Amino acid sequence: MKLKRRNMNVANGIFGPLDKKRYSDQIADLMQQKILKDHLEIGTLLPTEKELAEEFQVSRSVIRESLRILEISGLVNTKKGPTGGIFVTDGYDKPIKNSLGNMMILGEVTLDHLFDVRLLVEPYIASEAASHAGDIHLKKLRELISQSDENQHDVTLLKRNNLRFHLLLGKASGNPILATLQGSFLKLLIEISLDFLDLDLERHFFRAHKEIFAVVENKQAREADQLMRQDILDVKEKLKGFKKKNLRANS
Repeated sequence: MKLKRRNMNVANGIFGPLDKKRYSDQIADLMQQKILKDHLEIGTLLPTEKELAEEFQVSRSVIRESLRILEISGLVNTKKGPTGGIFVTDGYDKPIKNSLGNMMILGEVTLDHLFDVRLLVEPYIASEAASHAGDIHLKKLRELISQSDENQHDVTLLKRNNLRFHLLLGKASGNPILATLQGSFLKLLIEISLDFLDLDLERHFFRAHKEIFAVVENKQAREADQLMRQDILDVKEKLKGFKKKNLRANS
C-alpha cells in the first residue's frame, strides 16, 4: 500500500503524563490509543523519534523500543530515507503471520497446512468478492490486471502483482476478518517463495487471475469459488515441485 504523508501535530502535548509502568510499554499504549481512538488515517505521518522523546521526556532509545512494540502489532511502519518517517499502517495481520512463521520454524506448521487453510478461506473470499466488491475495489483490481498485462516480460512485477491480486480480493470481500487472516498466511508464503521466480509460471498464474477477475466483475460467485480453488491447487503443486527441485540441487 502506498503511504500518504499526513502530519500529526505534537506542539500542544497530545499525550498524557506517564505513570510508573515501564516507559516503553506505556508510551506504546498511549500511542496505540491515539491512533485507534482518533481514527488516524493509514499513511498519517507521526512525530519523529526526537519529537516523541521531547514530548514524553525520555531517551530516544525508549522511543525506539515503543515503536518496535507498535511495529510488531502492525500499527506503525518506520521508513528510512528522505521520504521516510513513522507512519500509521494497517498491518493487523503481522502478529498472526509472525506466530505462524515461528510455528513453521519449529516444524509445527507445514506448507500443506498453509495451503489447506487457503483452500478453506480463499475460494469463499473470491465468491464474497463477486457478491460484494464495490467500484473502488474493482477499479484497483482492474488497474492491477492492466499493469500486469502491459509488463509480461517483468517476472518480478508479475510475481508481486499476482500475490497482491489475492490480497485485493480479500479486501473486496467486505469481511475485514477474512482479509486479515488471509493476509497473515499469504505474506508468510510470499517470504517462503521469494526465490521462486519463473516467468512462464507467473504468466500462467496471471492468466488464471484474469479469469477470476472476469467472473468477480460479472458477480458470478460460484464460478469465482471454483476458479480460485483451481488456482490455489495449481500454485501448491508448482511451489512444492520448485522446493523439491531446489532440495535435489543442493543435496
